[in-house]
Amino acid sequence: MELSGETWLMLGRTIGAGLALGLGGIGAAVGMGMAAGQANEGMMRQPAQQSALLRTMLLGQAVGSSPSIFALVIGLLILFVPINLEPAGGNVFAALVGAGLAIGLGGLGGGAGCGFPAGAACDGGARNPRRLSKVMQGMFAGQAVTQSPCIFATVVAFVLLFFKCEPGTDLAAMGLCLGAGLAVGASAFGPGVGSGQAAGGAVQGMGRWPASHTSTFRMMLIGQGTCQTPAIFGALVAFLMLFVLDEVQNDIVGFAKVFGAGIAVGFGGLGPGIGSGMAGSSACLAAAARPDKGGLIMRTMLTGQAVSQSTAIYALIIGLLLVYLF
Repeated sequence: MELSGETWLMLGRTIGAGLALGLGGIGAAVGMGMAAGQANEGMMRQPAQQSALLRTMLLGQAVGSSPSIFALVIGLLILFVPINLEPAGGNVFAALVGAGLAIGLGGLGGGAGCGFPAGAACDGGARNPRRLSKVMQGMFAGQAVTQSPCIFATVVAFVLLFFKCEPGTDLAAMGLCLGAGLAVGASAFGPGVGSGQAAGGAVQGMGRWPASHTSTFRMMLIGQGTCQTPAIFGALVAFLMLFVLDEVQNDIVGFAKVFGAGIAVGFGGLGPGIGSGMAGSSACLAAAARPDKGGLIMRTMLTGQAVSQSTAIYALIIGLLLVYLF
């Protein structure tokens, strides 16, 4: 059945905006719930600190809601950005849906990840009220780094909306737009959660052992930085698809190759991102408890994270082989 340009556009707007807000809102809501849960437990132990804990909870929730705000902005742009209808077609549909996939999946991980340091800050404020300001500093820094993969996804979504919403129906172009959105979105999910886990362990350690704040903070940033690797791979492949690849065969096989590359790199980053976060979380907590063993703990963390991320490298190799050799 031949679809008109207006039908393609409406399909892209509705599905793309639904993916952006439907997926992007899940993570932030879960993360804000984690902060509220820990705040309630802290108030149960320390009723006299309810004002400070409520403030910490609200600030952590406010920062943690940023990925859902990114999703809202992209969703509104998907719905209302002016697009040429003559002759609009599958290219426009793919660009709009790709933008929704990118920010939806990216926001899902970033929002959920921000809940770990926010919840740990509420717990730390209840355990050690006099050091709450230091704990909150760690929370804000950890949440900021946690949202980095979501920012990668936001940038790719903007590129798809303003540079790739081109008229016509081209199977190769459709595959590139959908593959790029999936590559950066899915690969941002795991590192978003993992970075949040590392930040949560660090903030928890700062609350329990305030004297080790500096060394724990350093461990957190290094652990979070390593967690970002799969998201960088996903962003790299997305930009290759959008700006470098220009000789993809224009048939269903060409579509499948680039879309398959997006699946490989995107979903290949899920496990390594979360796995690296588990190693980072325990390392930050251990470094806070035993700062004298910081060097040993960091070496173990980095070794474990490197091995954990080997599967992301395998996925990247498969993705590059799909787009360049097959």
